[in-house]
Amino acid sequence: MNNCSGYHSMQYSKALPVGLYSIIIGASFGVLATADEELTVMQPLEVIEVHAQRRLQDIYDVTVAVTIVDGEYLQQRQLKDSVELAALSPNFTASNAAAEGTTPALTMRGVGMFDYNTSTISPIAIYSDDIVSGGASFLSSQLYDLARIEILRGPQGTLFGRNTTGGAVLLMSAMPEAEFGGYIRTSVAQQQHYRTQGAINTPINDDTALRFAFNWQDYQYSMKNIMPGAPTAGMEQASFRLLLSSRWQDWELLFRLSSEHWQGVPKPVYNAGVFSDLAAAELCPPGLVGSRQCVDAFGLSVPSDDYWTTAANTFDKRNRTDSWSGSIHVSREFSPQFTVKSVSAYKSFNRTHLWDADGPGQFIEGRLGSNSDFFSQELTFYWEQGTRFWTAGLFYLQEELIQNNSLDLFRDFRAVPELAAVPAQFFYANSLKNKSVAGYGQLEQPLSSRLTLTAGLRLTDESTRYRARSDLDTVAFYLPQLWDLNGEVADTQWTGKLALNQRLTQQHMLYYSYSRGYKSGGYNGGFATSPEEAANSAYGPEYLDAFEVGSRWRSANDQLRWDMAAFYYDYQDQQTFVNFSSGVAPYHVLKNAGDGKIFGFESQWRYQPNQQLELRLALGYIPTAKLGEYREGEMFVANSRLPFTPKWTLGAAMQYQQSLSRGRLLWQLGVDYQSSVFFDQYESDYTRQAGYRLWHGRLGWQLTADLELAIWGKNIFNQQYTELKFDSIAALGAITQLRGEARQLGIELSYQF
Repeated sequence: MNNCSGYHSMQYSKALPVGLYSIIIGASFGVLATADEELTVMQPLEVIEVHAQRRLQDIYDVTVAVTIVDGEYLQQRQLKDSVELAALSPNFTASNAAAEGTTPALTMRGVGMFDYNTSTISPIAIYSDDIVSGGASFLSSQLYDLARIEILRGPQGTLFGRNTTGGAVLLMSAMPEAEFGGYIRTSVAQQQHYRTQGAINTPINDDTALRFAFNWQDYQYSMKNIMPGAPTAGMEQASFRLLLSSRWQDWELLFRLSSEHWQGVPKPVYNAGVFSDLAAAELCPPGLVGSRQCVDAFGLSVPSDDYWTTAANTFDKRNRTDSWSGSIHVSREFSPQFTVKSVSAYKSFNRTHLWDADGPGQFIEGRLGSNSDFFSQELTFYWEQGTRFWTAGLFYLQEELIQNNSLDLFRDFRAVPELAAVPAQFFYANSLKNKSVAGYGQLEQPLSSRLTLTAGLRLTDESTRYRARSDLDTVAFYLPQLWDLNGEVADTQWTGKLALNQRLTQQHMLYYSYSRGYKSGGYNGGFATSPEEAANSAYGPEYLDAFEVGSRWRSANDQLRWDMAAFYYDYQDQQTFVNFSSGVAPYHVLKNAGDGKIFGFESQWRYQPNQQLELRLALGYIPTAKLGEYREGEMFVANSRLPFTPKWTLGAAMQYQQSLSRGRLLWQLGVDYQSSVFFDQYESDYTRQAGYRLWHGRLGWQLTADLELAIWGKNIFNQQYTELKFDSIAALGAITQLRGEARQLGIELSYQF
């Protein structure tokens, strides 16, 4: 039986098998077999199939590091959106870096992008049913009614439409089926968290079926805001997806329509002063920041000793997001050896996010307004020629982004005559037009019964045309068109891949891979405060040479599986989000920060001694993650560690199934750990997050084949941690923080029909 969860899991419901199997490809050493040697034929083992190379293949034939997660496990983990997927894969981190409702920060093997500006293209792409995410605004999406997810680590360019240097996440929806059925699932948890999701599947005729899925949730954040009159922070999200599939003769058609709507109050920030003696400008030790012993530049300390209590001026802060997408997927099999697939997609996105970055005052506040229109067309050709297999494609993308942002600095000073010259409010009206045209191809050629060569090549032509405008408002005057800039960043590049797959035995394979990654330049439409800063916001392309050696092994009885990967990345002109922390006004911009080096290792074990018990362990280790040398004015960065890149990541989980006189119990317990990280390029102890671990668990009672009752928990031991620490010492005498979510316990009832 093929198991798309990636391992033999316990049969716990009539839906997909429960489970998670992260396949970590890795470092192992062996002697190349001679061409005339044959593989030893043993008893058949379960075939684990993946889509990592754009078609369904045995994972032992794939030279890509991939983690596979089935949809049932996603539901059991109570994973809310794509940002939380990082917990499932080693050397993958993600956070809502500037609060939920802004662009998330995704980092894979040290390659990532911390940038709250919507103009940025992430080096990690998310593909929803073959549709690429596009701009940063599209990276965060709700997780519901999915059949499976595959997380691909390393440069992905010779098989996928949009070129990425970090990796790709493939979200695969549950497809329409020939039988009527569905489910409904509802959950209630702490923080006034309510969630209902479900799906209904119905056949229309023998060749056509329809599936409608929905997800609704309403929740509050753990952070309690005690500012008088401040609204309770939380979000309501509603999503749906409609899929229509049809087959006739040699044709297949899939029509996809989806929509997401968000509205709520953003999570309030925590403003932690850094001065022990404000008059003498003496700083608190980093360990005391966040306590009442430290004050900010205005003499204010934190309002409470409780970690999840703050005082923030969020009276008018709101988030509203509306997005929808439609796509048509058409494929035709011209012969058993030759197939052509076309994917046409259109997406629309509109978001208004009002933010506060200073806590109780009105010193640094603003607005992020984004309106995006996206169109992509991809044509892929699959050709099997004996034992040789070709994949080739043509890709076109066009995305237009309109930004209506504002930055309001020191508004509270407007009422103070002596300080009235300080406040300023900037209004930004930026437009960016991104275009990408690419052709790519990949060949898989057996060299012997044990060796297969993979060779891929890609030609990419990308451009970003931008117009950046700003008006300035002060107490004394209003200055329209403080700047009005036009420009274009364009580049054309060849990239490629060479890999060798060595099948040592039926249970053990090695692969050796080299990839040349590339990410185009662009314009960083952020919060500049002068024409010089605005002109300085254009950046060039980055390049990545990625070397990797990997291994997959499993025991003869398939009880134990062990996968490893070792990789070395050589960066040129690395794009890095630089924080200029010395000025009074905050200034952050994406720049090419020289040449960087990354070296790391990944390994995962899965052990299932019997049908009742299963143990999993995934380990990621990146001892070297150097940021390239960068100098501008008084700022100099050399050989610092890449932000958002922990040295260690670890995920461990256990599940045990127990039969009862009535029904079954499934026990699940796990922990996710990451070591310390820095949130900017300075490696300051004030912006360092110490290592932490988050425990999760679930106890499910399947009363009948169709009905299940479960209790679940996230952050069970109430671990204190931050999603972001931002250096606001020059402006506010404080470290601005977004703190993670506290313990949450919930109960869930699900029914399948």
